[in-house]
Amino acid sequence: MSVPVSLSLETVRCELAAATAYAAAAGLELDASELSENTLQFHVVFWNMQRERFTAEFDCRDYSMYPPTIEFVDATRTLRGTPALYPAGFHGMPCVCARYNRKAYTERGGPHGDWRLVDWQLPTGNGVAIDSLAMILSDLHSKISQSAGRLG
Repeated sequence: MSVPVSLSLETVRCELAAATAYAAAAGLELDASELSENTLQFHVVFWNMQRERFTAEFDCRDYSMYPPTIEFVDATRTLRGTPALYPAGFHGMPCVCARYNRKAYTERGGPHGDWRLVDWQLPTGNGVAIDSLAMILSDLHSKISQSAGRLG
């Protein structure tokens, strides 16, 4: 099952208002300049505790039925998914291991066959639902800002 592209785009645009406000308040760089029906992606720059720069790409196809696919990319956005592009603290495959990342699910090559994509917005083990783009940015920012170094 898939979500019409126009609906995903509308949902992402609506949620980006809060996500952009969060990014600005947190000192992150959010770039949604290429967001369109043909490119349902935006990018966010995070910094770890050593002020190393990490650029995350959010692929929002079928959002919000399914979570975005979050992948770390290089500054030119041409190289993706290598350990050296990931902050320390994530799965070594590499992967942001969270219900809000489609890459973490087995059907997308991730380690979690025990999760169902349609349940991605449910509360986690600690009772917190991370169910919007702003909440995803907040959680990633918290993890990355406390990390030191890179995976590879």
